[in-house]
Amino acid sequence: MDLSMLLSEFSVFTIISLFLGLLAIYFWIQVYFEMKKGSLAWLLLALTSVFLITTSIFPAIAITYSEPVIQSIVLSILEFWSVVYLGTFVAAGFLVYRAFKTVPKENIGEYLVEGLTFEIPTADEVSNLLGKSTLIEYTTQSRYVDGVIELTYRFFGELRTVILFSSEPRASMYREKLMDLVDVGAMKFVEVCMEGDEISIEDEIVRVPVTNMDQILELFDQLPAGARIIFEPLSHLISMLGKDETYRLLSRVVERTSRLKLDLVAFINKEAHDDETINRFRELFVNYAEITSDRIRVVKGKKEGHIRFMVGTEFYLNS
Repeated sequence: MDLSMLLSEFSVFTIISLFLGLLAIYFWIQVYFEMKKGSLAWLLLALTSVFLITTSIFPAIAITYSEPVIQSIVLSILEFWSVVYLGTFVAAGFLVYRAFKTVPKENIGEYLVEGLTFEIPTADEVSNLLGKSTLIEYTTQSRYVDGVIELTYRFFGELRTVILFSSEPRASMYREKLMDLVDVGAMKFVEVCMEGDEISIEDEIVRVPVTNMDQILELFDQLPAGARIIFEPLSHLISMLGKDETYRLLSRVVERTSRLKLDLVAFINKEAHDDETINRFRELFVNYAEITSDRIRVVKGKKEGHIRFMVGTEFYLNS
């Protein structure tokens, strides 16, 4: 077989490859428009089509032109494009791997098909995800302060009354970010204090001594059914009062909120306590969740789901 025949066959195969590649790109574009969303899967398949076309065209150019300079340029472009192509696949692999860590398993298929615009529960679904009582576990590296503020805004969006229990020094941070909600009567701050004997109110902040549990429970009687109580200082109380005394206190809180049809969310630092302590407090709640880098993931609830930190990013973190 002479060289001219080889070149002729090569040209035919190149034309066929070009036609098939363009046809593949056309179909993936149609898929994109049907889905109306950007997608990781469609992006990679379209990119593969483009790459395969270039691997047919560039060698044809290099063979057509015998000049070494042109051949070198063509080969360099082909190698560069190979690096871009493989780098994109590495990035896509990382995104898929991270999705398996953060996206609920039943939503992985939806994530891959619908793309990087995978939706989180909407605001009116947050209460349904958390249920009547939820223990949220966090670590010192997770954004648990953002999680508290995010839930407060989400509950506000659901037209729920919110009562936030906290203690210093985090109470000051919450007041700074959420005082607008206090001013409009959408929420109340309750600061749990380690000293004193009586409830005091100053600058619209209710300060309650932890030594007088009855006064804390009496606050619940004044709340409307369906109000959300965020009890943030659980780990702080365990360190100050001990786990047994804190367990007795929280048991009464859970019992009272259940009887009054109030919804309860509590936060605990799972790094600060042993597994036995975590499990003991977890048993007081119907559901539990955990805070990851950018969301609250419901581990046990009516259904698995996640609440991404969105409201805070737009309305208070950059203020």
